[in-house]
Amino acid sequence: MAPWKRTFVSAFIAQLLSIVGFSFALPFLPFFIGELGVTDSAEQAWWSGIVLSASGLTLSLFAPLWGILADRFGRKAMVVRAMLAGTVVMWLMSLVQTVGQLTVCRLLQGALTGTVAASVALVASVSPVHRSGFTLGMMQTAVFLGVSFGPLAGGIIADHFGYRTAFRIGALIIFGGGLLVYAGTHEEFKPPDPEEREQGEPFRSILFRPLFLAAVFVLFVIRFANTLSNPSFPLIVKEILGTTRRLNSVTGSVVCGAALGGALSSALLGHFGDSWGHRRVLIGCSLIAAAASFAHTFADSIGYLFVVRMLFGMAAAGMIPAANAIIRRTIRDRHIGKAYGAATSLSTVGFALGPFLGGYLGRVAGLRVPFVASGLAQLAVLGVVLAFVYEERDPLVR
Repeated sequence: MAPWKRTFVSAFIAQLLSIVGFSFALPFLPFFIGELGVTDSAEQAWWSGIVLSASGLTLSLFAPLWGILADRFGRKAMVVRAMLAGTVVMWLMSLVQTVGQLTVCRLLQGALTGTVAASVALVASVSPVHRSGFTLGMMQTAVFLGVSFGPLAGGIIADHFGYRTAFRIGALIIFGGGLLVYAGTHEEFKPPDPEEREQGEPFRSILFRPLFLAAVFVLFVIRFANTLSNPSFPLIVKEILGTTRRLNSVTGSVVCGAALGGALSSALLGHFGDSWGHRRVLIGCSLIAAAASFAHTFADSIGYLFVVRMLFGMAAAGMIPAANAIIRRTIRDRHIGKAYGAATSLSTVGFALGPFLGGYLGRVAGLRVPFVASGLAQLAVLGVVLAFVYEERDPLVR
């Protein structure tokens, strides 16, 4: 196996483990917040929005810093750093006694982790450009597989042993991912000398390219729309069930099904996007995601909710590798860390705004209104892709 393939496989498995660990208990935060003293459903949605938004806020602020350090000291070091920090933060979450302490932990998570962006930068730096759609699609598949198995297993653990145990098990799983990156990946990283950094096109010019900004906007909307419904989605499941019996397990199962669909979609569309064209993938997926978002408002059974959630997950997942591949084709090797750091910073504002706005809408307008906003956001993606995204067959000289 070629060295880049070994690094890719190790990073893929480590990414899977880290997302499993992070998602072991996070989907059930509205219920955990109830244990911390907030019992009203509307208030749970509101506080869930604040807590879930916290990490997106600090992630958007700190991602450029980690991207710059990745280009200076290596992308592998940033992945290990992110996973070790995630281990500590998840363990701290198991010890909190108030919603305020939980919010602080989420702020630390955003500031110190960012495993997805770090892993994407590592894989993008070692993979051949013509295989970037496939490799970055598989990294997104790892994310969705992690989101599949994490809530499913975490829901079972939470039902039997409590949320705090789920947080601790999640922390240990993330630590295992960090060890795998440390031992199993290889990066022939050569720090650029100051003269080399000054030569050629400056990075700031890339930030204002319409194609780069369009890809970042796609990532922003995906993250915004994905998290917009997070504060209210578990409460809708509770509303449909009409009982708290097996509530965590059922919620985890629905999330698992949607994420499994997303894992399959990101792998296939990441691969075929290299030949079909990433623009076509974005157009088709944005239409399906919009329709599935609007369809959530009519959910009156777990089966119906499962189907529309899976359709949305598959469509959203298909757009992520396409957007990441477009970014990769727009940048030179020496700018990889900064480019994905900037893209993460700009797009993860969606992680901050989505839960906050979703929690507010759920509180004042109803639990299903966030899905309408999500559908409108997907239609905005369609307009941006049609206007600004084109197929770039010839990547930059590296």
